Amino acid sequence: MSENQKSLGIITICRGSSFREKGYYKKLSMIARKRGIRVFVFSPRQVDFSTRMVNGFEYRGGVWQNKTFPLPLYIYDRCFVGPSYRHYKPFVEKLQNDPSITFLGYGLSGKWQVHEMLNKSPLLTKWLPPTSPFSFAALDRTLQERGSAVIKPIAGTHGIGVIRIDRNPNGYQLTGRDRENKPFTKRLRTLNGLKTFLTGYIGSRKYLLQPYLPLHTQDGTPFDVRVLVQKNGEGEWETTGRAVRLGDKRSITSNLHGGGQATSLDSFLTMHFPAKTRSTIEKELEQLVAELPPFLEREHGRLVELGIDVGIDTAGNIWIIEVNSRPGRTVFTMINDPKARIHSIIQPVRYACYLMKHA
Repeated sequence: MSENQKSLGIITICRGSSFREKGYYKKLSMIARKRGIRVFVFSPRQVDFSTRMVNGFEYRGGVWQNKTFPLPLYIYDRCFVGPSYRHYKPFVEKLQNDPSITFLGYGLSGKWQVHEMLNKSPLLTKWLPPTSPFSFAALDRTLQERGSAVIKPIAGTHGIGVIRIDRNPNGYQLTGRDRENKPFTKRLRTLNGLKTFLTGYIGSRKYLLQPYLPLHTQDGTPFDVRVLVQKNGEGEWETTGRAVRLGDKRSITSNLHGGGQATSLDSFLTMHFPAKTRSTIEKELEQLVAELPPFLEREHGRLVELGIDVGIDTAGNIWIIEVNSRPGRTVFTMINDPKARIHSIIQPVRYACYLMKHA
């Protein structure tokens, strides 16, 4: 193989020499090097398509070194979707459309598109909360029928912008996270007041609407289950690890970026659910995790890994909350699961080796 055939480029959002997840990319680079694969990190905006060269960063000698590299034939997409992603998207798409480049996986689009894809599965449908694009008419209808609703940004991350809205005799109460990811509560007396506030809060962003589900413990602590699934060295899906993320009682989300904590799934289920309910939850989780990755891949295109966030309501019913194609790994460090943490780093390298071998 030529030099660029044995190279794996990681695309991410860079600001000069600054980029996220340096610790993860460092470990991944060292693991890949032992397998004869050269790893470097670069911004899609730094590609010269005429010379097929790119300016990026390689971890060598204990430091990140700035160098120029031939455009790699294999790319691992870690460009997180956020406010600045629109500046990177055209360049990511140009790389995706290059016939000589193979992406380990293609990033999922917004929550609504993912929901529509998953809704095509007869098995997965029962675990999907009723979901629709946000409108004030739909919100008013949901509040009148159910009393509570949740709105969330289609392209949001880390629980930012998610709001629970409760209708009560005194008007409306809002609980959520602002754009700085800080918990807030607000009381509004009229429907017009609610509309005025949400119009300013949402702005031009697109939102989804769901009925509120009691995805919390008996004492009101919000939580969800993060399941990390990844392709292995044979190109097959495997579960790398599972953990419970616990949020702040003042919030409705359990995201770690909002100050959440983590614990092991087994101990959590034992503490909060009776044996019969635990057995049902475990069985359904296994079914969900076995069905979702291959089904979503058939609908969407190649994927390399998925963070599947599952909610469990107070009655023990499970719900698909979100599916992320660029999942983090912090949760396994927080629950002291070194096997899952190391496995989570090795699997993308194994899958890259598989693709290179079968090219």
